[in-house]
Amino acid sequence: MSFSRLWAFLAIALPVLAAIIAPFPSVDLTYHLRAGSLILDTGAIPSVDTFTFTAAGSPWLDQQWLAQVAMAAAFRVAGWTGLVVLRAILVGIAFGLLFDLCRRRAASVRVAAWLTLAAFVCAAITLGLRPQLFGIALFAGVLWLVARRHDAPGAAWLVVPLVIAWANVHGSFVLGPAVVGLALVEDLVRRDRRWRATAVLLLGSVVATVVSPFGIRNWTYVTGISTNSVITKRITEWQPTSPLTVEGALFFLSIALVAAFLVAASRRGRRVPPTAFLWLVPFAAVGVWAVRGLAWWPFVAAATVAAIAGGAPAPAARPERVEPTIVRRLNAAIAVVLVLAGIAALPLWRPRDPGLQAPA
Repeated sequence: MSFSRLWAFLAIALPVLAAIIAPFPSVDLTYHLRAGSLILDTGAIPSVDTFTFTAAGSPWLDQQWLAQVAMAAAFRVAGWTGLVVLRAILVGIAFGLLFDLCRRRAASVRVAAWLTLAAFVCAAITLGLRPQLFGIALFAGVLWLVARRHDAPGAAWLVVPLVIAWANVHGSFVLGPAVVGLALVEDLVRRDRRWRATAVLLLGSVVATVVSPFGIRNWTYVTGISTNSVITKRITEWQPTSPLTVEGALFFLSIALVAAFLVAASRRGRRVPPTAFLWLVPFAAVGVWAVRGLAWWPFVAAATVAAIAGGAPAPAARPERVEPTIVRRLNAAIAVVLVLAGIAALPLWRPRDPGLQAPA
């Protein structure tokens, strides 16, 4: 295995391995498993609260129903192992797509791998198994498709079914049309004649957000949650991001590093397009606004930095380096060890709790 392939492997394998090893926070997970199980048993999405004794019978708009069904189905099929594998798959999809986007833009596998792993570190706090993780994977998919909208215009229309799925798994679906909208502004700023196709795609993505059992109420749900003063004042993840926390410190440090990179790139003669700020500023603002918003900035920042790094003057051509056989074998051994570590870390090998019919 060459160093190039090893870097590509590490960019995806390390986040996946971390997703397998990291413990599950149970606060949201158990609630979503119960809701998904209820939907599977009854064949209907619950419309009233039956879980909270202080609010039993109150109307409930379960916008995240599809993610709950997926989690409950995974648990029924393979217990905790199923949930671990599900999280690993979602994390692998998200950072696999980010790596591919960075690789295409930076034209360097190693740089793309570094950016992907840096994004993973910044986003790690948001990668618990909950509906938002489905949204993160879909966000990465939409970002990947939109970034290649002019290279593969037909494939860009996959944004619409992705947003439809997104509108049924998590309230962050609003970011789907937002990404397409930013792409449209980018086309207009660049005076790209293909802006009309992006405008039609934006319209399609907006319509896709109401393709759910709740229709337009998806939007009232999102606005109601995000503007509810009780939620924003009392729930930590809905409060502004503090630099005094680990995740907040990483977030603000990443902003500083991106800013420093932009300054350095400009001084070295690299072109820093104004549209870079079109992407960076809104997602940085979302991250500052609330801890929940930390999930999106790392993806946009990595992709933007990769694009600017890829715009540097090409270095003088060098003969392709061929690693010695022993080095290639060592690289392959590292990959095998990581794969075996992931398999060994699965709950499948742990003692089973007969009461839960799942690994303890």
